[in-house]
Amino acid sequence: MTRSAKLLAGAAFLGLLGTALPASAAILVDGNFDDPPLPNPFLTKAGGTTFGGGSGTAWTILGDSIDEVGNYWQAPVAGGGSIDLDGAAAGGISQAFNVAAGTYILSFSLSGNPDNGTTPADPLKSVAVSVGDVSNQVFTYTTGTNSHGDMQYALETLTFTSTGGGDILSFLSQDAADSSFGAVVGGISIAFAPVPEPATWMMLILGFGLTGSLLRKNRGKSIGLIPA
Repeated sequence: MTRSAKLLAGAAFLGLLGTALPASAAILVDGNFDDPPLPNPFLTKAGGTTFGGGSGTAWTILGDSIDEVGNYWQAPVAGGGSIDLDGAAAGGISQAFNVAAGTYILSFSLSGNPDNGTTPADPLKSVAVSVGDVSNQVFTYTTGTNSHGDMQYALETLTFTSTGGGDILSFLSQDAADSSFGAVVGGISIAFAPVPEPATWMMLILGFGLTGSLLRKNRGKSIGLIPA
C-alpha cells in the first residue's frame, strides 16, 4: 500500500472511530436530586410517595422509607443532594424511563450513612440495582472511615441492555428491615453505550495497524533509518 493510501485509510479509521463511539446523552430526570433541591439537613419520606423532577413525580419511594439528604453531609461529586436508602427503616427509589433498544451504562455515586459510628456492628451497606436486563445486581459499601465532611463516594457503573420502550430503574436497600443507616446514592445517570458490529471492530483493528505502521515509518525517517 502506498503512503497516500495509508494516510487515507488512517483518516477513514479516525472517522469510523468517531462514528462507533458517539457522545452520550442524559436520559434520567433529576438524577442529581436537585429539582427542586432536597430539604436541609434531611427529610424522611414514606414509601409510596414521590419526589423530584420539578413536579414531584420523577422518583417513587419503595419499601418503608428513605431520607432525602440536603446539606446534612458532603454532596456527591456531581453535586446536588443524595438519598439514604434506609429512612426510618429499609427502603428504596425507582424511576420509569423510555429509551430505544440498545446497550446503556448506568453510573452513580455510592457511600454509606456514617451515623452509626466508626466501628458499627454492621458496617456493610448493600443496595440491589435493577434496570433493563439486569435484575438485583448488589453493590456494597463499607462504612467506618467516611464522615459527614468526607463521604468517600465510590463511582459505580453497570452496563445493561434495553429492548426499547418502557424500563424501570430501581435502587432497593438490602440492609436489615429495621435499619435506619443505609447505603447512600447520588449523581445517578444513564448514557447510551453503543457496541460496534464485528465488521466495525475489524475495520478498527486494521485502522490501528495502519496508523501504527505510519508512525513507525515516520519515526524511522526522522532518525535517518528509512530513505525519504
